Amino acid sequence: MVIKKKQIITATLALALGAAVFVNWYYTQPDVQTNLSNEKTTGTVEDENLGDAQYVSATTAKSPETLADFRLKRDSARDEAKETLNSIVKDSQSSPDAVAKATESLQIIADDIKNETDLENLITAKISSSCVVISDDEVCQIIVEKGVLTQNISLQIKELVVKQAKIPAKNITIIELKG
Repeated sequence: MVIKKKQIITATLALALGAAVFVNWYYTQPDVQTNLSNEKTTGTVEDENLGDAQYVSATTAKSPETLADFRLKRDSARDEAKETLNSIVKDSQSSPDAVAKATESLQIIADDIKNETDLENLITAKISSSCVVISDDEVCQIIVEKGVLTQNISLQIKELVVKQAKIPAKNITIIELKG
């Protein structure tokens, strides 16, 4: 039986994949990580310099995201898109088609901002709690505070979005913040 190039390449790749899995497994074992961290932290005074910075606490508890965090992310992404589109409009070397498309996209972003703000105000008035709305022409996602979401509130929010934004109920997602 003759071994062909494809079989050799396949065997080599399978062997390399197996080695990568083993190395990953070996270095992610809890015992290995504690041994590695102990080796890094134990040292003699002769090896250390006075005044060197030292990482003391290894706790990195991630605080839960708030509605303000989601607003900030939404607004920063939108600002970045507007900045890019404005640079196309202001660039004298841009083609007329590119300028027209960029202007149209800027108008769509402005409309989305207005629709989201209107929806946020209506939902806030309806449920007596703040929220964040992220939407476009086809999909709408609403983030509400913890402890607010019930089946009745969910239906009221969906009804508002369907009437106001003309988005079908199946494309509406309502999310409650954790913690």
